[in-house]
Amino acid sequence: MLPEEFRPATFEEEETADLRRAFVRQAIRLTLAFALLVTFVFLALSWSGAAVRFGASRVGDRGAPTWSITGTVRNAVTHEPVPWARIDDDPAGQPPFFHADADQVGNYELLTLSESHRIIVSAPGYRPYTVRVGRVWFLWMPRGGERQDVALSPE
Repeated sequence: MLPEEFRPATFEEEETADLRRAFVRQAIRLTLAFALLVTFVFLALSWSGAAVRFGASRVGDRGAPTWSITGTVRNAVTHEPVPWARIDDDPAGQPPFFHADADQVGNYELLTLSESHRIIVSAPGYRPYTVRVGRVWFLWMPRGGERQDVALSPE
């Protein structure tokens, strides 16, 4: 008589083992699909909540700056930095308006709203330059930033 470990498996034992392996694989697939679905729903609700909070703050005139625009202001002809240039939200747009000044080497950082709008870069002896910044609503995230290097033309 053969020991238990060397005895060939019966058809029923092989089928049970196959079904058990198939069940485990299916359970793992369903668990991963459920986890991905829950993650997607969480991210969608988080994004929509941020969009609603942003819209409510705009309606209530409590817009907080969450979008960072950084860059360097340079002379368009000589490519030298333009120190102490003014960077302002376009006053023709919706308030609130934010302002920043470039440093002595022309570097600046303007904290503003993330919605799509324009900023005006100006300095004495140079023509003002308008730049479109921000994101359209369907690409919008409540926080973030972008880089905008500006070349001002002398008057």
